Amino acid sequence: MLLQKHLELAIRAHNGTSHSPERRGAQYVKDYSEQLSDDLQKVEAKGGDPAEYQARYERLFVAWMSAKSNCLSPMITGPSGFPVRRAEKANRSEQKRSQEFSQFREKYFARIEKNARREARAASDPVAEMRAKLEDAEKFQTLMVEANKVVRTNKTDAEKVTLMVELGCSEQSAKTLLQPDWCGRIGFASYQLTNNLANIKRMRGRLAELEAKANAETTETERPDGIKVVENADVDRLQIFFPGKPAPETIATLKKSAFKWSPSNGCWQRQLTDNARRAARQILS
Repeated sequence: MLLQKHLELAIRAHNGTSHSPERRGAQYVKDYSEQLSDDLQKVEAKGGDPAEYQARYERLFVAWMSAKSNCLSPMITGPSGFPVRRAEKANRSEQKRSQEFSQFREKYFARIEKNARREARAASDPVAEMRAKLEDAEKFQTLMVEANKVVRTNKTDAEKVTLMVELGCSEQSAKTLLQPDWCGRIGFASYQLTNNLANIKRMRGRLAELEAKANAETTETERPDGIKVVENADVDRLQIFFPGKPAPETIATLKKSAFKWSPSNGCWQRQLTDNARRAARQILS
């Protein structure tokens, strides 16, 4: 069983609340070992890291069992001299550790399912892919800002690590952020926030372009001289159809402006962008 090494702790966790702590402890180890085994299969199937998941699962399970070992029941210890306040405090702590354990699983699988759906959409949709990248960059910006706020508090390093893990940092990353870099800085450096913000601005612009292309329709403009200009949204190309072979100087200008001859379409074309539109207007003026 995956959690067999924690059997002694699981038994201690029931010493103060059960008449048969050995049986209850063994049952907990069996049940949660089976749950962990099932979870690891799901994690691997969804492309997650089973080793990382198991390490965090065990850490939270141990924290829960440790808190549970402080719980007492008057049915076991007897009502005489029962420490009511201490028992209530221990129960609150045990409930909190239990919630952290169960919420970790819920949040982990909700996140991994969300990522799987997003990757599936992005595989066939460049707009969804860019939107997902932008969302990740914006979340990372928020994470850096909030993590730096935690770093600047007067809490202990252990408390800071816990808070940063809750924000979304890995435990190792949180510990690293508390170590001064070669400049003596702790937390995320200002250049990291500035660079990521610039990247967010670039991706927002690119997303607007992709959305505009996704909603665009093919248009054709035929000029009096017989030249036809097509903004072909289906193949994302700006195409220029000449009634005959253009003059050598026109061909040279087309090539210089990144237009290429397409024998299959019988036209000169390049990717459909604002720069392509400007180039076409200059060539045909």
